[in-house]
Amino acid sequence: MVVERLRAARVQLTEAEATLLALGIHSDTGSLCFGSTTARDASALAYVMRRGASQAAIAEHAPRRLSKEQQEVLTQALIGVNSTVVHGVTVSTVLLHTEGFVDGLAAVTQDALELSSTDIMLLGAVYDAKARSRKPKRKKQKLQVSELPSLIMDTVASSPLKDNETSALWDQEFFWKGGNEALRRKRLQAAFNRRDYDGSGFLEQKEIAAAVSSAGVIASESSMEKVMQQVDKDGDGRIDFEEFYDFVTKTEEIQLKDDEKTGKTASTMILIGRAKAGMNLEAVNLNDLFEQFGGGGHPQASSCTVRLEDKSEAITVLQNVVDELINTSIMEQKRVKNFMTSPTMAAEIDMTADVVEDLFVRYDLRALPVVDKEQNVVGLVTYKEVGAAKQRQFNKEQKRLKRLAANGGKQAKENEEIQKERPSNGGPVKGWMLHHVTVVEEGATITEVEGILMENDSKF
Repeated sequence: MVVERLRAARVQLTEAEATLLALGIHSDTGSLCFGSTTARDASALAYVMRRGASQAAIAEHAPRRLSKEQQEVLTQALIGVNSTVVHGVTVSTVLLHTEGFVDGLAAVTQDALELSSTDIMLLGAVYDAKARSRKPKRKKQKLQVSELPSLIMDTVASSPLKDNETSALWDQEFFWKGGNEALRRKRLQAAFNRRDYDGSGFLEQKEIAAAVSSAGVIASESSMEKVMQQVDKDGDGRIDFEEFYDFVTKTEEIQLKDDEKTGKTASTMILIGRAKAGMNLEAVNLNDLFEQFGGGGHPQASSCTVRLEDKSEAITVLQNVVDELINTSIMEQKRVKNFMTSPTMAAEIDMTADVVEDLFVRYDLRALPVVDKEQNVVGLVTYKEVGAAKQRQFNKEQKRLKRLAANGGKQAKENEEIQKERPSNGGPVKGWMLHHVTVVEEGATITEVEGILMENDSKF
């Protein structure tokens, strides 16, 4: 890579050069989110950031690419979003039905969170398992360990095709000779090749893990090992195309038989959650919430896969998740009256710095609102303003003493008049208090207070 060569040659980069290289890395790796991203990419990005790349410029110009299919899903999500406000927290849910597996739903969910006025976004995408994944034997929503191999291989096999790959399927002369089976094999071969990132002709465990991760599906290391054990028939630690093809074919046959018995078509729901940061969301842990389905991730970003006997179950599953989230993680917020200093004290507008300082010391305070004669809040005074007022008064006193010394006492009478006019206590509060303060009612929530502070950089 270019960055590695520059680093080895110890070339000194300017801010513009480092920023340009950083933008290139973001573009090539999807901001380190593409399945083909390696540790070398992350190291190169860290290097140019240390060399002064402008994060502000990167945030403005770094490309964020969604495929056409992902853009359509995002549009549907924004149109069909349902929101509810609980204790000042906005929870939004989206339930979509897609024709098949959609890659990159994690990025779609993040965009939906950022583009909507919501604090928590839960996106569920339901698609027919058709003949690609095995239905659970029991009516449990939690994904069974025995089902993970077929689910993970379903994710790999469902890799969306590029336009040139789709055209190639139909352009091959053998298609009309081999029929649907030839087309199906060709599709699986294209999906296999797209996940074979190093072009070795085999799928290794790390490549399968990368494919599953980029799809927003969480799978533990033990689950990945189970995949290798069931699919890797020759035990060489990697999966060739024939092993991949045989396993997918067998799971399809099992699914078809199950569907014929029940008259239902099993479905899969990918459930992805994203949460913004905030004091009112400290108790939200999406990772814990999705553990019941065998998923996981981080407190603010997590996902899981739910196997459904019928797609109609998706609404119930999503509603249960929302109910559990509300009951366990979204608590009633504290209001100003719960944490403000009480009883309330205030400085009057004509008080001097000495008097205000005495209040600070006597009641162990660091700030006081300033009120006029009608008890309306007109300003704010802190210990810093008191200190500054007294310092200004001290400086004036020093200048006066210097003038007296320079005059040699010849203007004593005049100096006595100056002494009478000079305030000895820092002057009234109204001359040096903080103006343009924001006042909140005691019933305001901590989130509202936080929002006012962040948006207006206000003083209370």
